[in-house]
Amino acid sequence: MIPLRRNRPFAFFWSAQLLSNAGTQVSELAIPLIAVLTLSAGPAAMGVLTALEALPSLLLALFLGVLVDRVRRGRMLFWCNIGQGLLIGTVPLAAAFDTLTMAHLYVVTFAVGSLALAYGLAHTAYIPALVTDRRQLTAANSSIALTDSVTAVAGPGIGGVLVQLLTAPVAIAVDSASFLVAAVLQAMGRGPDPAPISKSRFGLSLREGFAAFRGRPGIVAITAGKGSFDFFQWGVIALYILYGVRELGLSPAEIGAIAVLGSLGPLLAGLITTPVSRRFGTTWTAVVAAVLLGGNLLIPFAGGPHLVVIATIGIGQLLLGLGVVYLIIVRATMLQRAVEPELLGRVGSVIRLVEWGMGPLGGLFGGLLGSVLGLRPALLVLGIGTLSAIPWVAVAAARGHLAVPEED
Repeated sequence: MIPLRRNRPFAFFWSAQLLSNAGTQVSELAIPLIAVLTLSAGPAAMGVLTALEALPSLLLALFLGVLVDRVRRGRMLFWCNIGQGLLIGTVPLAAAFDTLTMAHLYVVTFAVGSLALAYGLAHTAYIPALVTDRRQLTAANSSIALTDSVTAVAGPGIGGVLVQLLTAPVAIAVDSASFLVAAVLQAMGRGPDPAPISKSRFGLSLREGFAAFRGRPGIVAITAGKGSFDFFQWGVIALYILYGVRELGLSPAEIGAIAVLGSLGPLLAGLITTPVSRRFGTTWTAVVAAVLLGGNLLIPFAGGPHLVVIATIGIGQLLLGLGVVYLIIVRATMLQRAVEPELLGRVGSVIRLVEWGMGPLGGLFGGLLGSVLGLRPALLVLGIGTLSAIPWVAVAAARGHLAVPEED
């Protein structure tokens, strides 16, 4: 068994992921900030912006899932990186000429979300081509999650400082460049890129994907639980920046500091998932992870000096991130071991439809709730709603559907 660190294609893939994700974390903070601080967006506008980020999952997930199973996945990842870099680059360019509008942010957010969706589906399906020893899949998924977590720790902090010192457009320009460099790194790795196998008609391809998804009850349970969580989570995302800036009086750097603290949760998940799942199994540890998804409840209860607010919200985000990433790693390993490689794109698209398909509705619901109830009461309602994932995961655990068998 070749160690992952000596697997050259995986190492370059891992490096590209590290770089592009670092930039993405910067933009995920900078774009809402530019909407609030520069364009004076209100709750409804922020709800629309958040909804558009997830709308591709509702409209395009199934189509892109079939497409991923019909093209070379490595090539698709390369062009998705290029496209995202160019699209995001239009935001600082428009800001430099004083022509940036909310409509521009809406279009870029939807287009980048579409490419990010295609990248995410191809990414999960591509890993088994890079890591051919199935015993290494949990370690590979943990490594990717750890990469995402490291960038999640550094990215928001860097983004907050860049926005504070150099303005949001400059921070977004950094993200644009990171995608382009990531595409170059991926091309340099020259990993195996198997030819597509699926050639069946579109309708039949979709039915095959749905059938493969329904036949794995553990994957269904985690996906349904995370989908119910994501509906309320997107509502929280729509209001959080607005609430932090207008009602808590937080600066961009302080919001970045909260994101850094919260991102330690995904980082911890990337480090502990493999040893914890081997020591205690994945069944009831997944239930504990689902309970941690309630970390958003600490947002509306945060108050007092800014340091206390940062610590309170940051700890809640840490717990939430730990739970989410643990469930994602467990499900990704289940998916890659239980589903045939030629079906991974389509099954992944069904998962994305169930989860992120709730995003547009959740974002709009959050924006509407914030307009009607006020930001703090709305965040309390949404935080309670994120606990809706627990019954799905707990029932699957009781039925023995969440165990991940070890490969020989």
